[in-house]
Formats: sequence, C-alpha cells, structure tokens
Amino acid sequence: MRLVLFLPLLFFINVSYAQNKETLRDSIKNLLNDQKLSGAVWAIVSEDGEIAADAYGYKNVKTKEPLNASDKVFVGSVSKTILACGFLRMATVGSIDLDDPVKKYLPDLPVENPWENSDPVTIRQLLDHRSGLTDAKLWHVFSTSAKANTPLETVYLNSEGILRVHARPGSIYSYSNIGYTILGMVIEKIQQKPYEEYLDEEVLKPLEMINSSFQFISQTSDKQLAYGHFDDGEPVAALPMYLRPAGQFTTTAEDMGKFLRYLMGDGTINGKPFINKEYLASVGSQKFTDAFKYGVPFGDALGAYSRDRYGVVGIAKNGNTLGFASMIYFFPKEKKAFFIAHNMDSETANYDLFNETIVKYLGLPVHGFITKHQKVETEIENWNGYYVPVITKVEPFGLLDDLFSHTKVEITENGALLLPFQGKDKALIYQGHHLFSMEDRTHISHAFYKATDCEHMITDGVKTIKKVMGLKIAAIAVSLFLGLAGFIYLLISGFINLVKYKSGFRRQPIFWLFVSILTILVSIGLIATQPFMRMGDMTAGNILLALSTALMPVFSIVTLVSTLKTNRKGIYPMNFWASISVIQFCGLLITNDLMPLIMWR
Repeated sequence: MRLVLFLPLLFFINVSYAQNKETLRDSIKNLLNDQKLSGAVWAIVSEDGEIAADAYGYKNVKTKEPLNASDKVFVGSVSKTILACGFLRMATVGSIDLDDPVKKYLPDLPVENPWENSDPVTIRQLLDHRSGLTDAKLWHVFSTSAKANTPLETVYLNSEGILRVHARPGSIYSYSNIGYTILGMVIEKIQQKPYEEYLDEEVLKPLEMINSSFQFISQTSDKQLAYGHFDDGEPVAALPMYLRPAGQFTTTAEDMGKFLRYLMGDGTINGKPFINKEYLASVGSQKFTDAFKYGVPFGDALGAYSRDRYGVVGIAKNGNTLGFASMIYFFPKEKKAFFIAHNMDSETANYDLFNETIVKYLGLPVHGFITKHQKVETEIENWNGYYVPVITKVEPFGLLDDLFSHTKVEITENGALLLPFQGKDKALIYQGHHLFSMEDRTHISHAFYKATDCEHMITDGVKTIKKVMGLKIAAIAVSLFLGLAGFIYLLISGFINLVKYKSGFRRQPIFWLFVSILTILVSIGLIATQPFMRMGDMTAGNILLALSTALMPVFSIVTLVSTLKTNRKGIYPMNFWASISVIQFCGLLITNDLMPLIMWR
C-alpha cells in the first residue's frame, strides 16, 4: 500500500521538475530572442547538490549548428575565481601566505609604489583588486600578436610605468587584469611550471572538472568548443591573449556546476581537506577597503564579489572575452547556484535579465528593500559637484575619463542624484551617517566620505570616485572643442589654398600642418578598415597615426611662426588663430601622454 501511494507522488515530483526545467528553458529562449543573442549554456545547482545543465541557440550562427549543454565555452574573467582558488589551495598547504608582499616571490617586478615602505602590494590585494594598479593597456586586450606561450612578463616589459600604483594598496577597489596576470607569474615562480599546468592538475582535476582547462584551445583544435559571436552575428574564432591568467579558461556548464557546488561546501573532497573552509567563506566578503570601513557591506574578495540585487544578496562574478559573456552566482546559505554563458558579447543586450530570471527561478527568500528615508544633513551638501574615477582603467586615457566618465552629484532633501555623463542616473536614499541606498537594494549601497587628504569621495564598494573642480572638466571640453574647430578650419582652408595656389601651395604657411591633419585622417581611415582586434598592433594605420600625431605639434608651431613672419601688420588671419587652437590642444594631449598616440605600447 505504501508503494502504491509513493509511486504517484514520485511521478508527480518528476513531472513538476521537468515542467520547471522547461519553464526556465522557455524563459531563457524568449530572452535570447528578445536580446538578439546567438545562444547560451547554463547550469543550475540545487540545494541537494544536483546539477542540471541545459542550452539553447546556435553553436555557430552561420552553420546553424545547435548549441548543446555539453559544448565548451569561454568564460572570460570568471576564470579569476578559479585561479583564486588555486591560491587558496596553496595557502591551505602552506606554499604561500595570502598577505605576503608580491615582491617576496617576484623581487624584480618593477612595481612603482610610493607607499612601498609601509604598504607593499600583497597577494591578497591582487586577488581582491586592491593593489592600486590600473586594469590594462589597449594592446593587452586588442592585439593579435600574442601567442599561446608568450611570457607573462611581456605585459609590463613593453610599457614604462605600467605597474605604477595609483592609490594606497588595500584602500580602494580598482579592477586589474594586470594584477591577475602577475598572480599567474607568482604561481609559476612557486610551482616551477606554467600556471596552466598547475591549475589543471592541482585544482581542476581534483574537482573532477574533466572538460575544463586553462590551456589555450581553439575551435579548430577542439570541435566541442562553441564559436563566439560579434553583435552582427559574425562568428569569431579564439585568439591567444597577453592577459591569459585573467581571462583564458574553457569549460562546460556541468563543470561549472561542480565548481559552484564545491564553493558552497566545507572545503573537503571525498572527506579530505582541500581548501580551508574559512578561505571559502571569505570569497566575495570584503572587509578591508575604505568602502567597508565607511559602511558599505559589499565588495570583491578572493575572485568574486557580493551583489545585492532582486531582493537577495549573493556572491557573483561576471566575465567577458572575445565573443562570449558569462556569469556565476551562488548563495552559500541556501546552497543554490547557477552559471550561464552566452556565446555572443553584445554591446546592447541586457544580460542582467537572464540573471534576474534564474535567481527568481531558484526560489530564494526575498528580503525587503530599504524604504526608510531620512532628511539629508546640511554637511552632506559639500558633496555636490563633479566626480571622476580615482584610478583610470585603461592607461593613458585618464583625460577621456575626466571628459566622458565624469559624474555630476546633486544632493536632494532626502538623498542624492548620481548623474553620469554616460549611463543611467541613480537616485540614492539617505540612511544617515553619510550612507545611502538605492531604491532596489536591501542594504546600504553607497558611502560618502573624506579621504586622508580631505578629498570628497563616493564609493559603492566596487567603484570609487573623487570630487574635482567642474572648471577642470569644462576646460578640457573647451580645449577639445577649440582643437577640433581648429583642425576643421585648417583642413577646409588647406583645400581652398590647394585649389587657389596649386603647386605654389607648398610655400604657404599652412602647408605642413594641412599635410599633418590629412595624414591623421588617412590613418584613422586605415584603422577603421582593420579588424578591431588589431587596435593594439603595429599596423600601417597605427604606425601612420603615431607618426602624424608626433609631427602635429612641430608642424603647428612651424605654421604659427611662418604666419607671424608673413603678417607684420599685427592683423592675423584665421589660420593664425586656428594654429593657436591646435597648439593648445596638442599641449593638453602631450601632458596627458596621449601625443604621440602609440597604440601598441
């Protein structure tokens, strides 16, 4: 009788599970179509440890080959979480102390740290993105010259000052792919083998991630690897990368399910200690930054970050690489997690819709959003003004950050408005003690504080901005406008003079500056026709751009001097003022290391 009663119940459970799985699949299918994405693979880890992997879409849009749950994908920066576990394993067995200075293992590393005596860069700070280093150079990311075995130290050998520390180590979060590349070098120093071999053998193999690897593979060498895609649906083959410890990793949905299941466990494998469970508990829990010190409870730690979204708090890590975008999300208390990877890296798609859909599917307990409002104290009004990132992500483009990545802050009666030049506005609700929350968050999201040098700062745990004079941003904008106006006028004037004087144009004061401007336009045309992945290579367009921008200041001064010599009456033509505009703009670029513009270093 018990068996008779149990069988229908078991049947009902299986049917319900299949229906739920199909419901999720339908939701992801609809989102893929709405967001115009080629496909996705995903894995769900349930509280009993079961892993359900699935897929939908195309492995290759051109051939219409379907994407399967067992297909391999690139995950970009999600590889950092797994690499970080390699360090947790080494720390567990005593091969390394996470708070050791990185120079203990790499004494010749040319780090330029003004705080070296009191605050050397440590292994933990590199893992947490708290080293004060910038993210990358242009050629680190957009280049086809990297090989699968290019020495890791190449990332800093070709660029003077690339390892310059821009903030006191440990104080603020600043994402750094360079930092994780250095970590790859540390592994190689300790293990005396390529970091890929160590991680494959000592981390992936014990976790039974048999279809995953840090080694470079391509679609031609492994038919199980899906193609990535550009926005237009064009398939893109895998390329080696300079920053490979920071983003080179191939895996499957099921393997990532195994990894997430382990992260939520007690650190053992088959009952034997593998990673200290206290280390695992610290993944995504940041308690060392200024942001935490001033009241923001979230941040990045040991390869992942805590995230407050959709009424729940979880640990997450997203990744992007050529043609792919991915996300892991896990909830240690509930023992639930998911992984999803799209084989299209789109500039317009909203990938967060997929995350929200799966989080809701997991049926997690939802916390209430913060609704409390408090009147802003008068002193907070001192934070009114304009803000720029403390550390520039891609050097040497800090000038562009000031111009295009600045944020205007307006203090309101019950909070503040963050109005970025690019991106969505954010309304903050004041919670007292210089702390704010967004309307869709369950905890404090922002802190307003003063740095040790009394600079006004704003942080959300993973981004810190500092107050600057609005006049500085306005001056940069005016300089840019005048420079471009000068370029346009001189270009038009040059063509008019060419028609007017023909061969005699070479004797006109404007001639050489006109040639320089024309050469820049030709170089831009050449760059526009080359694959964007060659943006950081020594191509004809990039070489011509470097040469023309190097000569621009010289020819501008020559034109100015020649104009002065040919106009002794004190009434200067527009060519003179246009040259002045170009010269001041060149001065701005030179002082910000943007002229000459050399893309490959």
